[in-house]
Amino acid sequence: MNRIIAIPSNGPDITNYISEHFGHCEYFVGIEIDNFGSFKEVFSLQNHGHSGCMEPVINMVKRNVKDMIVGGIGGRPYMGFIQYNIRLHKGINGTLKENIENLIQGKLKPLTGPMCRGH
Repeated sequence: MNRIIAIPSNGPDITNYISEHFGHCEYFVGIEIDNFGSFKEVFSLQNHGHSGCMEPVINMVKRNVKDMIVGGIGGRPYMGFIQYNIRLHKGINGTLKENIENLIQGKLKPLTGPMCRGH
């Protein structure tokens, strides 16, 4: 079964780098992964800011995201993803493509709590 992974990014495609701060990223990029480990970009949403910490969480829920790879995330959105059963993974400092490849290979660790240098 295919699944959709989302990553906060500094740019609109998989060659861009993961954002260090979930809520202040420039884009949210969605990637669909199939059972064979192939992947393709399925959405790229520009982040124009938001009125509350749950707004980007709800945006990801509406797009059927099952996993998030993050560089850093605050407490409220972290709890929101847990509430909606979206798995969180600690990303590496690299491109979205590198992060997806690491996730497929089982090299990314689950995120067990909020971690954000920006707060």
